[in-house]
Amino acid sequence: MKKSFIVIGLGRFGSSVARALSNMNCDILGMDISEECVTDLARDIEHCVIADSTKIATLKELGVASIDHAVVAIGNDLEASILTTMNLKTLGVKNITVRSDSLGYHEIFERLGATEVIVPEESSAISLANQIASDAILDYYSIDSDFAIVQIQVGPKFRAQTLIELNLRNKFDVNIVGIIHEDKFYIPRGTDSLMPSDIMVLVGTKQKIRKVDAFINQETK
Repeated sequence: MKKSFIVIGLGRFGSSVARALSNMNCDILGMDISEECVTDLARDIEHCVIADSTKIATLKELGVASIDHAVVAIGNDLEASILTTMNLKTLGVKNITVRSDSLGYHEIFERLGATEVIVPEESSAISLANQIASDAILDYYSIDSDFAIVQIQVGPKFRAQTLIELNLRNKFDVNIVGIIHEDKFYIPRGTDSLMPSDIMVLVGTKQKIRKVDAFINQETK
């Protein structure tokens, strides 16, 4: 089942997150009080609304309480960001990522119910989208428009296999450049085994990496 997201605040950063999530075939709703921002994103995202996220009744009407993950990317309006975060928490949204333009507001947003607070640059938008789109992706570094380095958590139900048995390079054209086992990093050989709860460090195209994530963790999703 696909995860559902709402991105509130469709400026440069928010719209970049929304487009990246949409490109990964996630269920995505874009929301902004600005008609111009919504119109611009609506060229790429099917579901966009002009609405005020500081009004909890509006969020209720949009069914936001059932959303898996909310991204508050308002950024330039602290009061609106605070009220929106409070509303999302009140509605029971479990995962709330908030953009803050100042490190000084981290603790405030966390106390209000944010599960993650970031001080972003536009280049980090795609990295954020990839992390929140998959429960297993722990870290994501975009090398260029096609390639990335990621850390993927192996699910607890995964059946231990050697890297030769997994054959990920031939199946998906990706390389495992490291494994973190019990908090210790090592560079693996083909005869080494990938164990449940290990963390893989992969290099490959973004599309292929998502396929590896689904393949490795299919039994746990």
